[in-house]
Formats: sequence, structure tokens, C-alpha cells
Amino acid sequence: MTLNITTLQARDIPDAWFQCVYEIIDKGHRYQIDRGSFQGQERLEFDYITVQIKYPGTRPLIPDIPEALCIPNPVADGYIESYLPYLMTAEKQPNEDYTYGEYLEPQIAEVIRMYRQDGH
Repeated sequence: MTLNITTLQARDIPDAWFQCVYEIIDKGHRYQIDRGSFQGQERLEFDYITVQIKYPGTRPLIPDIPEALCIPNPVADGYIESYLPYLMTAEKQPNEDYTYGEYLEPQIAEVIRMYRQDGH
């Protein structure tokens, strides 16, 4: 079996998302989920994809999807703003055992110091 590699270059995050959607429809591999809560549903996946985003900080961070496309938005409005603290801080909600940020937060100050002192 040959590994199909997809490489995309995008202007910003919404552009990257749209390009991924179009590419996966054309080149995606179909498979059926065989266990779990989505058992029986069919999905598309890439074998391998790289996406280079030229301006990743450009707002908006989520795509504005026209209703005519009949594609659900990948995230709800406000989701990114609520998820970012989960990634960057150790603050846990009452029902959480861990956050990704609890491992990253102690390292952030050191990385900033390194860049300031030693450059990129």
C-alpha cells in the first residue's frame, strides 16, 4: 500500500480548513468505525498531511462557512477562547483530572527567557 502524502500551503487557519475539506473529499481514505460511540459511521481520513499556514494569527481563527455548503462549523463560536486556557494554564475545572497546560505552563517562562537571552 502506498502512503498518499498531502501538502497544503494556506494563508490563514480558515483557508487551511477549507483546503483540507476539499482535499479530503477528493483524496481521503474512507473507513468505517468499528467500535465506540460512533460505531458504524463512516469517516474520511488523510494518510498523511502537512499544512503550512503563512499567517496563523490572522483573525478570525475559525472559518465562516456559508450555509449553502451544508457543512457544519468545526467549532462553536467562543470555543477557541475557552479552550486556550486549557492548553496554556494549569487551572483545572472541577470535573477535570488534568489539563495539557499543567505540563506546559511551568516551561513557558523558561522558553521566553531563552528566546530573549539567546534569540531564536
